[in-house]
Amino acid sequence: MYSKSFALLAVLALSMPGLAQVRPAAEGARSTFAIGGGIDYWRGDWGEIARFGPSAWSTADYWHGLGVISEAHTMIAGGGPVAARYKYFVGEGGPVYNFYHFPFLTPYVKAEAGFAGLSFPHKATSTYAHDTRITWALGAGCDLRVSRRVSTRIDYTYDGFPDFYSPISGLHHTLNPSGVSVGATYHFR
Repeated sequence: MYSKSFALLAVLALSMPGLAQVRPAAEGARSTFAIGGGIDYWRGDWGEIARFGPSAWSTADYWHGLGVISEAHTMIAGGGPVAARYKYFVGEGGPVYNFYHFPFLTPYVKAEAGFAGLSFPHKATSTYAHDTRITWALGAGCDLRVSRRVSTRIDYTYDGFPDFYSPISGLHHTLNPSGVSVGATYHFR
């Protein structure tokens, strides 16, 4: 009788799942996919022109903070009457590295390539007022977590618009529009 009870208790005790006594060696990614939108404030590298516009982005993490980012930036509003004909639209994407070392703050760095369209003031004797180019960008920013799925994003991007022909100076050079984006990001966890 005692041997059957002991055998039953032994089988039950051995079949219970064991609890880990150590912390896991690694944790999975905190977010695999996120989308967001906000507003840009950029300087156009064309005199003193600075304008606002909407922006949008998406990110996907793949391995230990390394992922991809795609973004769209615009400069279409504000800046006064001189800037009214200056418009910049750019879509870029590339690798991003997220530093998941802080509980509520995720800094990141990025490098991107893309395509941009630039409309600009021109001389009265010329019809050359728009140009498109393959662009590059470097940037950094951070996501400040507001809730489990929502964060506030602050981003700085430095663009390169190469081989631009200036109708004012008559020279080819690289324009470097740059600016700050602020907005909200939704994380699909």
